[in-house]
Amino acid sequence: MAVLFITHKFPPATGGMEKFSYELYRSMQQNMPVHIIAYEGKSSRILWFLQLKKNIRTMLDLHPEINIIHLNDGLMVSFGLWIKKFTGRKVVATLHGLDIVFPLPYFQRKILPKFNRLDGIACVSKAGREAAIQRGIDPDKIVVINNGVDHELTRSAKSMALDEKLYSRLNIPRDAFVITAMGRAVKRKGFSWFVANVLPHMPSHVVFVLIGPVTSYGKKWWHPMIPSGWVEKMALMMGSATDEEALKEYANQYPGRFIRTGYLPFTDIEKLLQSSGVFVMPNVSVQGDMEGFGLVALEAVLCGCFVFAANQEGITDAIYDNKNGFLLPAENANAWIETLTTFIQNPPDDGLLERFQEFTLKQFSWDQMAGAYHQWFHSILAS
Repeated sequence: MAVLFITHKFPPATGGMEKFSYELYRSMQQNMPVHIIAYEGKSSRILWFLQLKKNIRTMLDLHPEINIIHLNDGLMVSFGLWIKKFTGRKVVATLHGLDIVFPLPYFQRKILPKFNRLDGIACVSKAGREAAIQRGIDPDKIVVINNGVDHELTRSAKSMALDEKLYSRLNIPRDAFVITAMGRAVKRKGFSWFVANVLPHMPSHVVFVLIGPVTSYGKKWWHPMIPSGWVEKMALMMGSATDEEALKEYANQYPGRFIRTGYLPFTDIEKLLQSSGVFVMPNVSVQGDMEGFGLVALEAVLCGCFVFAANQEGITDAIYDNKNGFLLPAENANAWIETLTTFIQNPPDDGLLERFQEFTLKQFSWDQMAGAYHQWFHSILAS
């Protein structure tokens, strides 16, 4: 068995799907011969897609032993439904969340049902699987394979001394109780909801630090050129910072209590997580969008944070209540306020965090994920 991975999400770009594609390819190399066609940002993405058929043919001519092809997400499937017929190989894909629920009627009615032509589909969470089945994907074609997490984060977390220079640079008070969150400023992440509904009711020494780029989102020059209903859909598809304007307003409203870091190198992110008391994933429901998994929450646990997360969508495949974090009802401000206040005033002993980390290490790893894909590929070829 030999696999060809085709992905338009790959380093040096950063993000959850880029991390998934890289780690799957890297880890699978330990199990079997693997090859890859990846978009690495060296040309336009459109040109990469236009040259894909030629590049696939070249790859198969060089490596005729390839007998299964993996596509990294639903967008790749949408543009690559021809690959199975063109190559005569088994073709499978991984779906992550938005690529299932994307609220474009044409996609839902005409494109998504054609995913049944694939030989198999992996969803990164049970919530993703249910969403796919609800939209007409054959449940017999779907398996759930959770993402992994980097175990090295736990080793680096053993030296958890506060970085004075980093705190000074970010204007975080030395004696603050830091609550962190991390991610793009998209509405489903619930960052603005948390600042508006929870932060003002936290003890006065609590500071909320949002790790992630500060971008821009507003009216674009091309907005008047497309139907108004498409603007939001395009923003979802492109991962635009739909929560950005609200977050900027709240940063001005709560100076010193709500801090945005902007882009940080990963070493600084680790240091910040290691010195934080709490990490939150306060996701909210957004029609046509969903959280496919909770990888960032797992990274926070291993870095030494107690994680509090919304009990919805794919997050529940990553965080198990009272086993490696705490799940709270989404958009229930009173529950979040009461639970966090109690935790801050009466923090648990270090033994609980160690148990949470041990559970995460046993439950999730990139090698475990690759092993599950390896078994799945074998079953696809045997069918």
